[in-house]
Amino acid sequence: MATDSALQWATQAVEAAISDAVNIAYHGAHSQSSQNGNGQDHVSSGSSMDTYNKSIALSDGMSGTLGGQIISERNLVITDIAGNSSTAAPHPECAEDADDCAVDFGSSTASSSNGQQQQQILPELVQQVEAITSELFAVTAAHTFVQRVLYKINRLNHFWYDDLHNYVNERSPWLGKIRDAIETPWQAWEMQQLAADNGHATADETVQAYQQLGQEAMKQALKERFSRDVDPPLSAFQQFIVNDMSPLGYCHLLAVGSLDGLVEASRQSRVCAGAANLVACTIFRVLMEEYGTGRYQRKHSTFYKTMMEQLGLNTKEESYLDLVPWQWLATGNQNFLLTERRRHYLRYAGALSFFEINGPSVYKTYLAAAQRNGLSEDACGYWALHIKEDERHGKQMLEEVALPLVDMYPQDAWEMVLGYDQDRFMGGRAGGALVKYIKSAEVASIK
Repeated sequence: MATDSALQWATQAVEAAISDAVNIAYHGAHSQSSQNGNGQDHVSSGSSMDTYNKSIALSDGMSGTLGGQIISERNLVITDIAGNSSTAAPHPECAEDADDCAVDFGSSTASSSNGQQQQQILPELVQQVEAITSELFAVTAAHTFVQRVLYKINRLNHFWYDDLHNYVNERSPWLGKIRDAIETPWQAWEMQQLAADNGHATADETVQAYQQLGQEAMKQALKERFSRDVDPPLSAFQQFIVNDMSPLGYCHLLAVGSLDGLVEASRQSRVCAGAANLVACTIFRVLMEEYGTGRYQRKHSTFYKTMMEQLGLNTKEESYLDLVPWQWLATGNQNFLLTERRRHYLRYAGALSFFEINGPSVYKTYLAAAQRNGLSEDACGYWALHIKEDERHGKQMLEEVALPLVDMYPQDAWEMVLGYDQDRFMGGRAGGALVKYIKSAEVASIK
């Protein structure tokens, strides 16, 4: 049993680590940077060593562990409180070596001269990460760290059929405090990112633009978004997936996607309780089909598991958490936020509408990649199923959920358009980040 002083030290250490990461990720408290000829940020000669050391201390959140060693007492506390991450060796079809499926943090550490294992990030790793992400190492480390901590808290909203003692802190006020310490600045930062994408100078300007939409204008905006997103032209990242991604890249894609694919639609279930009406029934009907109408063999997560089995991948939930980019984790944490807060119901309805409308076009690219690489039907059956069902779901979400909600909430339905646009923006960002890592893994595999 930990003493009061040890517990106090532990909580203070966790709070300090999160404060450091939040300041780096969302308040720009990272070292000065300059851009090289390729437009990438690199640490300048005048950068703060303190910031560099913080990025090292936070980088454990980027891959769980470094060479099996915890790099600082602070991260040991995070690991113990937030839960140990699970790792799994990649299938031989995916890579001959684990280094091919992810950046190898383990081989990039150094030991101190006195024989103690002192973890230190070497400059080569910093350069490698920055080359992949096009952002400072400290920033990538901080984003990854806070998103993983937030995910570890949010996952307690699901039941994993594991040791019941894992849930003793599910209503902990302190964990709620940690969640809020991350979510509040993160949400403000996300709104600013969306504002910039919309060509606005501030988040307030973006919100005002949504609020000015009238009832009919909101309906028209949703219909126009449906037409735009139901079958859009391929992005540069999607063209890579369709035309160039190798079997290794496909394995990497499945591994990262398994974080959601193996527990598919679990978060959606959180919004189905409450008063009965046609909107609620449509959302439940979509969920019911995701769950295979109660038949395990028809549940969509079972199809995802089958794809992974065909390629010899580990089908245990969260096995590949270490491979998940922070941008991908952010979309999951955003989904947790919207489904756990009734106040955000309209934003979630908009986000789910985009997801169901745009999903088939994305799954077509994955299916095309699998077929081009000669994979079996079982190795890509999940995509084929979703292409068929989500084409129907997308239309249902527009006609039976989004448009009726505009009539039900004419003063607030702008939040639904906001939720739609934000899910589109964050999803595109996550997909782009994943492709960058896949390309890096493929290059590493042929060296």
